Order: sequence, then structure tokens, then C-alpha cells
Amino acid sequence: MLRTHCFPLYVALVGLLLFSGCRTYGGYDTKPKTYAALQKAVQSFETELTRSKTDKVDARLLARFGRREEPSPWQPASSDQKVLKEMTRGLQSLKKERDRLKNQIEQSSNPTVTESLQSVLESVNEQIDRIEDRIDGHVQSCRGLARKQELLETIPGIGSTTAALVLAELGDPERFESARQAAAYGGLTPSHYESGSSVHRKPRLSKVGSSRLRTALYFPAISALRCNAAIEAFGERLAERGKEKMVIIGAAMRKLLHICYGVLKNGTPFDASLHPGT
Repeated sequence: MLRTHCFPLYVALVGLLLFSGCRTYGGYDTKPKTYAALQKAVQSFETELTRSKTDKVDARLLARFGRREEPSPWQPASSDQKVLKEMTRGLQSLKKERDRLKNQIEQSSNPTVTESLQSVLESVNEQIDRIEDRIDGHVQSCRGLARKQELLETIPGIGSTTAALVLAELGDPERFESARQAAAYGGLTPSHYESGSSVHRKPRLSKVGSSRLRTALYFPAISALRCNAAIEAFGERLAERGKEKMVIIGAAMRKLLHICYGVLKNGTPFDASLHPGT
């Protein structure tokens, strides 16, 4: 255990971290503050500072990383959100399996195989309906989640399933200081690649973040480009500037997440006047 007498003890750990119990060292208030550090950030930090990999080197690396970067304190998700996340991720897996089976059925030329696949597909569809009902029931049984889902559903393009996925994957909006931080968490901020005057690649989504959140927002963003006046105007402005279709969809996903963050953070329904095609 690292010790200090001058400042709180910071502990940075990568991946899942379970921490229990607190102690006071040397009579000073050095109760450990537990942090979860993003693995890629630590790996990047590691390449800058080390040549070898041992337990002692890793411990020193994590201590330096925690002191220099001072990542935000990690807060465990509530039990209600954990249950919601498990169910929504199960739903995503089932939908992926459904799509895989549909593709196999389309490609199958053998009646026996096709019949078997269709039987499995029917079972998967039944399980999808069942887990969607369970998700809805769970959200409605939790007052906080139910209120947040109601707020998200006031946003044109966001339905109940997407709202549940956003709540599960985004978590508590209070852990983000801004909408941009929430977008970065979802890997929806632009990534630039430039070097000198000769290398200038087109900006693209960073995709360093929650892929599940991006997946959840893809089709809602396409829908919002048609039915959400704020995002529709935003998309038209980008199209006038010559932006490609996928660039516009990515920007719409980011804008949609900004709006989701805003209604959750402020606890107020969607107001189109606050988003005049920005």
C-alpha cells in the first residue's frame, strides 16, 4: 500500500476494481480515493515512461498516472442500473443473433436447413419480446429510471428501447462535467490526424468509448434527421457544407447524445427552441 502524509492517497486501477475497507495511515486523513483509469490512457502513459513490465513497475506507473492525471473518482453503478445494463446488453445480443439468423436464412438453399433456422429465429424473437417486456417492467418499477426514461422519450427519435439503452450505458449524467465529456465517453467526438502541411486526413469519429452507446444511437439519429426539427436543421446545414452522409449521421448521433445528456442533467423535457439547428 502506498503511503503519503501530505495529500490524499490516490489509487488508480485498470478494469474492474473491487475495493472495500478504509484505514488511516500515520494519523493523517489518507483514506484512499478509488479511481478506475481507462486502460488505453494508462497504456499510452506507459509507453511514454517505461521499457520494462513488472509488478513493481506497474505499481509505480499507476501511482504516477493517478497523481498526474487525477482522474475523476469512480462511482459504482446503482443496483437498479446494473440490472438494467445486464438486460439491455442481453437484448442487444439477442438482436445481433436475430440478424445473423436472418442472413443465414436468406443465403440458405436447403429447405431442411431453412426450416430449422426459421424455428430458431422464432424462438429468438420470442425471447426478444420477453426481455423487452422485462426491461419495461424494471424501468417502471424504479421511480428514478422511469422519470429519466420519460424525459428521454420527449426527444423526437428516442423511443423506449433506445431510452433504456442510453440510461444503461450512459449511467448517471452527474459524472460528466459537460455534454462534450458524455460524447467523448460514447466515442462520438471527432478525431483529427494532421502532420505538417502534407498530412491532413478527414476528421472521423474517435470511436474510443462505448461501442454499445454508439450502436444504440445509430438508427435513432437517422430517424431524428427526419423527425427532429433541431437535428434535421443541423443535418441540412452540414449537407450544405458538402459533408458526406456518414459524417452527417455521426454528427447527428453526437448531437442526439448532447440532447439526451441535457434533459437528464437538467431534469427537464426536450425543448426544441434550445437547439435551433446548432
